[in-house]
Amino acid sequence: MSFAENFRNARKNSGLTQQQVAEVLGLDRSSIAQYERGVSKPCFENIPKICALLNITLDELIK
Repeated sequence: MSFAENFRNARKNSGLTQQQVAEVLGLDRSSIAQYERGVSKPCFENIPKICALLNITLDELIK
């Protein structure tokens, strides 16, 4: 799976909306949608926040 698929699946499994994830990370919802479509990736600083928010490991996110 790609980063985009892993991110989308983890978000859905956590029961969070794109908007909720965006608010926690201080981003627009459109940024989260772009991550899930594989158009862009989060900045390095947000990776640990994403893992903590979605309760996944870095390996689970990027494998």
